[in-house]
Amino acid sequence: MAELIGTYLLMFTGFTSIVVNLGMDNIVTFPGVAILWGLDVMVMVYAVGHISGAHFNPAVTIAFATCKKFAWKRVK
Repeated sequence: MAELIGTYLLMFTGFTSIVVNLGMDNIVTFPGVAILWGLDVMVMVYAVGHISGAHFNPAVTIAFATCKKFAWKRVK
């Protein structure tokens, strides 16, 4: 669930910043969008990193669990 929330918020805020940038005559600019994505990743790592292992791709969790690098009991 933490990965789902983290991925959703990462995509939502990142793509929203791009849409706002294009719709407001490049008020955010390219470096601003890049900084927002980076800050968003940082916030998600601090917010749900202790639950998900600080990655937001469910495929990574399943792959780690399959290779016994991550406990199956933590895959929920």
